[in-house]
Amino acid sequence: MNDSDITVVFHPDRWDRIVASGQLPALRDWLRQNGLEPRYVDKAPITIDRQDGKAVIRYTAALRDAEGYRYRDPMTDGAAREERTVPLLVQPPVEFGEP
Repeated sequence: MNDSDITVVFHPDRWDRIVASGQLPALRDWLRQNGLEPRYVDKAPITIDRQDGKAVIRYTAALRDAEGYRYRDPMTDGAAREERTVPLLVQPPVEFGEP
């Protein structure tokens, strides 16, 4: 896969712009339409790319314990996170692909 096959939907560097422009609710809605709970999606890049010939959303999950709390990864001493993919069900709004 090359970089042209990847669409960046969200990047943390754009966080202030998304909040200031009022796009955060739309981003959360789009995540829900694709079966993701926004509070479990970490503030890390969200991309659309291809996996086994199918479009997927690649994101970083904020891992939580049985009680629903985030926890520290003992290996990195940072927040426990895991890269995951889910099938793309609904295309993102066009403005999310803008730099």
